[in-house]
Amino acid sequence: MNLIEATIEKLSNVQYYLKALGDTAYSEGLEVLSFASIGQHTRHIIEFYQCLIDQCSSGKINYDERIRNEIIETSTFTAMEALTDIINDIKEVASYKQLQLVVSFDSDSDDYETVPTSTQRELVYNLEHVIHHLAIIKIGLAVLAPELQLPEGFGVAPSTIKYQKSTCAQ
Repeated sequence: MNLIEATIEKLSNVQYYLKALGDTAYSEGLEVLSFASIGQHTRHIIEFYQCLIDQCSSGKINYDERIRNEIIETSTFTAMEALTDIINDIKEVASYKQLQLVVSFDSDSDDYETVPTSTQRELVYNLEHVIHHLAIIKIGLAVLAPELQLPEGFGVAPSTIKYQKSTCAQ
């Protein structure tokens, strides 16, 4: 499986639970998630991909400048539409291109640094970011929809799955 296929697979995992949840459950703050909602985590995933897709042509990526569309965290329909757009557009950024990642490590200032990166590296970062949030979302889904059967590997890194398989085979 290549990077784009893996990305689409993980974004399809997001679509899977969106189809199963109503807007009320999707936007409910959960104690187990420090009162964040599954919708907030989903919005975060979506907006990082939107940021990459929208800013890639400029040669600079700044995830701090993403559009924070709160409707995505309350409407499963809006989130599903955004994911469909990302899946349709993600191939456009897949070709290798040098980029500058603009980052700030200080919440008290507007000081930014630039770090060399590439479209591939940012796609890898976003894929790992999705897996991380899916692991958190899995905890929320266990509370909200314990009957929901999640796809195999939901919220688990491929390296972890390989390791688990190798230790079971011994």
